[in-house]
Amino acid sequence: MLKPVFIGEKGLATSEHALSTITAVEVLKKGGNAIDASVAMSFALSVVQPALNGLGGDFMAMIYREGEISFINGSGWAPEDLRKIIKERGFSEIPIYGPLSPVVPGMVYGVYEMWKKYGSLEWEELLKTPTEIAEKGVPVTSKMLAAIKDMLSGYHDSVTGKLYNKNLWERIRLTGLAKSIKGIAENGPEFFYQEIARGLSEYVQEMGGVLKEHDFKNYRPEFSEPLKLDYKGYTIYESPPNSQGITTLLILNAFNEKKVIFDKKGLEEILNVYKKAYALRDKYVGDPRFVSIPVEKILKESVSLSETELKDGDTTNFVISDKQGNVVSGIQSLYHSFGSRITHPDYMITLNNRASDFKLNGPNSLLPHKRPLHTLSSVIATKDGRISFAFGISGAHYRPQQHFLIINNIVERGMNIGDAIESPRFLWNGHEVFAEEGIEFVEKKVKYPGPTGVGHGIQFINGEKIAYADIRGEGIALGEY
Repeated sequence: MLKPVFIGEKGLATSEHALSTITAVEVLKKGGNAIDASVAMSFALSVVQPALNGLGGDFMAMIYREGEISFINGSGWAPEDLRKIIKERGFSEIPIYGPLSPVVPGMVYGVYEMWKKYGSLEWEELLKTPTEIAEKGVPVTSKMLAAIKDMLSGYHDSVTGKLYNKNLWERIRLTGLAKSIKGIAENGPEFFYQEIARGLSEYVQEMGGVLKEHDFKNYRPEFSEPLKLDYKGYTIYESPPNSQGITTLLILNAFNEKKVIFDKKGLEEILNVYKKAYALRDKYVGDPRFVSIPVEKILKESVSLSETELKDGDTTNFVISDKQGNVVSGIQSLYHSFGSRITHPDYMITLNNRASDFKLNGPNSLLPHKRPLHTLSSVIATKDGRISFAFGISGAHYRPQQHFLIINNIVERGMNIGDAIESPRFLWNGHEVFAEEGIEFVEKKVKYPGPTGVGHGIQFINGEKIAYADIRGEGIALGEY
């Protein structure tokens, strides 16, 4: 293993940045539970990883508490007038970047509702450290610098370009973001969905967008039951629609009665399964408030195989367990790097570009206040009624494949969570397969560790907890001792 795990019996946390992991562990040390630590973690990540996520993005989480697993959906919905303006302007698809690409951000309300239902410490106290980090500023890391260069080479508003145009290790001062977080700490989500919403809406409209105050006003996250599948002695829990989590279960279910073979012949079978799973996803999955999604039927249905276009994206995830054994597997995102690439000059909040994943027809068609088919999802697995492991990974539309590989590494190949995440991966982009060095049965190679997602996970073995942060990222796993 190239990167060490953290092993302990009490609270642990793992994420894509040292400061966010440390922030979560400090909450655990103060007696906070996994949900409290997730609040601090989520807001800290929104500061230290601005290319990947933020207050202007979305949040989802799987929550294991007292033997029960629940799911919080903090994904945002489309502005009421977006479909109308897209048609009026003659677009055949929603722009990837710019003022027409954001949905109403769901992260702030999603995290708050999770805390309101399960948290134990004071809300305001949990946001103190994220506020302080934003005030002091965040040094540019090598991966952040690569995202900045990519953003500067394409579309971006003047605020995003000026704020993040920094060199390696140079500190980005986020005083406006600090004030935004402090306002949310003191006044709750209403500060974001009323006062900040007014400023964001006005700014987007000035640039030609249609995001309005009333789009924010009625937004609420939702709790729901996760999807689950019994798989080779484990029960795998995945995120339900509008998340694409069912795609993972479709892939796993195809191999439930047989061994997964990793060679050239086995790859052909895996690719056929991938094609079927994504075709079923695209045929059925959207916002369940607008479309009927027959989960049991989908898991059994046959479909013609076809190629598709799988987009990449930028996301960050975390996993936390407290000393009581509660677990949160959370994931949050702006979608692409720096999202819409529109940042409010005063609040320093960068908006997502999640609306770009809508279609104009089908189950994922763009409609007022509808959520898009969402790439975010995470996993919790149990064995014999007890939690076994939890993880998440960045990867956008690749995520079901990554989940399948990591789950299979643990369940069938007997790897621990560190080896399972660190192991070389291969991915199908809808047309061809590429693999990291170390996988011999795929011709097209990328260097290892390569751009195949950044994962984080915690595993429970013989009374110990093992936390790991992917070698492909810049994060760490830490805990109480």
